[in-house]
Amino acid sequence: MSSLPTMRIASPQQCPPMPEELVVRALIADELDRIRETLEEMGVQLCCDPEIVRSHFGALQTIDELCQRNENLARTLRAGDMAQETALITLESLRTRMQSALAERRPYNDAASIGMRASR
Repeated sequence: MSSLPTMRIASPQQCPPMPEELVVRALIADELDRIRETLEEMGVQLCCDPEIVRSHFGALQTIDELCQRNENLARTLRAGDMAQETALITLESLRTRMQSALAERRPYNDAASIGMRASR
């Protein structure tokens, strides 16, 4: 399971006001961390029983992947530049999906779009 520490936002008394959007992003990231922590605890408990591990190894791997996905998404939400942060996602399948989706949604991301822009 994940070994990176959970990052929590400071209490309102400890930091200057943040734009509301950043506060909401930080709160969502905290909730993703809580979900990850709960899933990790479940996975550890289940892994203590060798019979469960033998019978449900694939499901346990899925729990681990969900933990990694939540961890990476929370870190991305906390980043100053979320689009750039996608390059640092440690779960390859998620990094690939996120970067591909970003590339598809960026304006002027391919030769046809560039040609259309030049003809305007």
